[in-house]
Amino acid sequence: MKKLIISLFTFWIIITNYTFSQGIIIDHTCADISQIPADVIDDIQENIKWHYAHTSHGRQLICGMDSLESIDLSFDIEVGYMELPEVSDALCIFDGQEDYTYIAPEGYWSTEVGMEWTQNVLNNNPTINVSQWSWCAQCGSFTFEQIQAYLDSISYLESMFPDVTFVYMTGNAQNTGADGHHRHQVNNMIRQFCIDNNKVLFDFADLDVWYNGEMNYYIYDNDTVPVEHPAYYGDVCGHVNEILSMQKGKATWYMMARIRGWQSENNISLNLKVYLEGSFNVTNMNTSLKDNNLLPLAQPYNIYPWYYPGNESVIEFPLNSIVDWVLIEIRDAPDAASATQSAKIDWQAAFLLENGNIVSLEGLSLQFENNINNHLFVVVWHRNHLGVMSAYPASESGGEYSYDFTDDLHKTYGGYLGCKQISLGVYGMISSDGDSNGEISIDDKINIWSLQAGKRGYYTGDFDLDGEITNGDKAKLWGPNIGFECQVPE
Repeated sequence: MKKLIISLFTFWIIITNYTFSQGIIIDHTCADISQIPADVIDDIQENIKWHYAHTSHGRQLICGMDSLESIDLSFDIEVGYMELPEVSDALCIFDGQEDYTYIAPEGYWSTEVGMEWTQNVLNNNPTINVSQWSWCAQCGSFTFEQIQAYLDSISYLESMFPDVTFVYMTGNAQNTGADGHHRHQVNNMIRQFCIDNNKVLFDFADLDVWYNGEMNYYIYDNDTVPVEHPAYYGDVCGHVNEILSMQKGKATWYMMARIRGWQSENNISLNLKVYLEGSFNVTNMNTSLKDNNLLPLAQPYNIYPWYYPGNESVIEFPLNSIVDWVLIEIRDAPDAASATQSAKIDWQAAFLLENGNIVSLEGLSLQFENNINNHLFVVVWHRNHLGVMSAYPASESGGEYSYDFTDDLHKTYGGYLGCKQISLGVYGMISSDGDSNGEISIDDKINIWSLQAGKRGYYTGDFDLDGEITNGDKAKLWGPNIGFECQVPE
């Protein structure tokens, strides 16, 4: 048993009329239902009608919700087997299909008959606005082509029923050995699809493997494979004990609250985009450090000049498209000039992707648990590029903040002094601050590049971030950038 030290932030986004600007990921961080106000629970019970088709493992959600209701009657549910109940003050659930309660893939999405059964339920019960199907152990044996067929089928149903929110699911995490390794790979395939296409995902497997901040896993073929935590062993309901089924019941309520548009108080969802000059290659950035296994598993900003104390680290990277680690600050100030170091209210290490998006350690939207009293200004630090700060407040909509540094010179504080045009109409952070002191000078050549020249690895003298310190780093980047200084207000 090993303990994973990792900084996790829940993926939040406001939803209006079931149209998502980004997806919703429900995982082990989404089980604190004490955050959900009573009026949101009432709203769920009044406005959501849930079609839930599942296998025996899928019973865990229903069992957990039943257990929760026995403790707190406000979480009332009404389950109709093969029919939709009509009960006020309860979350009404159509369990199964019209003629069956145990629903394998063939009965929901993988055959024409199954697709027809699903469509019949939705056509015959027009008040249903959430539909979901749960795996059994198929993810341990289904091919990637079969998983793609699952994704394609649910997407097709979404196109047929645009007023219904379809919830995607990962399979359980009980398989071990080669089957468990394959299961982990296809679960990641489902996760990636949901992230890329702004879907709602109930991450069944992630809930299986975490207990009290500890993720259970094993090593297979040099790969880390999350597996069900021993704290959940048992077969009280759906092949697990009541502890886990209760967690999944809570996560289900959390999911419904998110679907209805609720988000936690004091929670900031932050979507950022920035480019690094050094790694930019016409349309996006190279991922050479990740591709060549040079990217460290732990954040690198615990040294001068940042001394960031966060313990962000991963045992495996969530995405293949990672360029490098970055450090994000948020500052609360009335205007940009006032957004000095004293206005900093939070910071965290994150991943920069090849398309410029900045994401959390799970590959999701950044989250900060803070209130903004004035305006939110964002600072992005990188270990060998000059830091940038937003010249304007991040735009806000329903608690979600967004800022794109790449499409306008004047969106970086300091304008042409704080960023560079790296392609026509595209702007990026300035490379070659090898000693991270906020200015590009002869010292970056003498004290950093010269001492590291010829080496291969994760070095600050690697100004183009290709993993090798060559003359190109000096000639193409450091030379043209001498004299630039960081414009982030101190």
